[in-house]
Amino acid sequence: MYHPLLISPVGIKPHMDLFYQIFSVRMRGMNANKTRILPVIIIISFILLLSGMHRPVLASPPGPAEKSKVLKIVIDPGHGGKAPGAVGPNGEKEKDITLAVSKEIARRLSEKGFEVFLTRDTDVYLPLEERTAFANRNKADLFVSVHVNANEKDSLQGVETYFLNLTTDAASMKVAKRENAMTSASLGSLQLIIKDLMLNAKINESSRFASSIQNSIVSSLEKSGHERKDHGVRQAPFYVLLGAQMPSVLVEIGFITNAVECRLLHEEAYQNSIIDGIVRGISTYAAHSTFAYNSRESE
Repeated sequence: MYHPLLISPVGIKPHMDLFYQIFSVRMRGMNANKTRILPVIIIISFILLLSGMHRPVLASPPGPAEKSKVLKIVIDPGHGGKAPGAVGPNGEKEKDITLAVSKEIARRLSEKGFEVFLTRDTDVYLPLEERTAFANRNKADLFVSVHVNANEKDSLQGVETYFLNLTTDAASMKVAKRENAMTSASLGSLQLIIKDLMLNAKINESSRFASSIQNSIVSSLEKSGHERKDHGVRQAPFYVLLGAQMPSVLVEIGFITNAVECRLLHEEAYQNSIIDGIVRGISTYAAHSTFAYNSRESE
């Protein structure tokens, strides 16, 4: 049906690093700085430390009850409405490409027997924080946010897939800053960050999921004669992935600022190669994943 290593915080410094990094890429125009949020972070970190939440949690091998089939998938077309996203050389908009690609991904996954939900199926604006909330409400097993990249260097081209985590990579941070620009986050979002940390963030599963999709896209493009630069799997603090209760990734399917790639992204044959790769990557991961919602209901 188609619808419109586990990780735990260790000590105080990882908490502070994550808080700073997420807020630095999404609290634009709010004059937020480390001085304002430092006391809050220290207090919360000590609470977690004293309550024992700082101890590492080791992942146990999946038992028979955990071997549950992936059934529900949420596909998130990036941007929309008043948020056009990145813009191409001739005014092409990221939001239009992501919607077209996402709808076709959803259709093909539905044909494979998955129950698929789109966060949007028209050109409407949807706040970043509502996208993973939508996936959580629908008890999704997987979440994929589809985007188109941009860079001031118009020679850059290729594909890359992200999962939520800390990063020191300048290029990844730049992508996160651009994609996080429309969030309405405030200091109150610290609660969401804390909850996300306590839920272990599904980092290992999301990393595996991202690898499956990235490798599949690259393979699909090569087979169709559309070989592009493989930027690999990366990690960055994307707000749209924060709070997801399932493995979640953000896919950058090409650079709209590269004239050649922008043209390709509007061609049906090229889009099909990207879509085939994403669908196969999702299907491959789902076939080998033991992390499904119905195995989490008792958690």
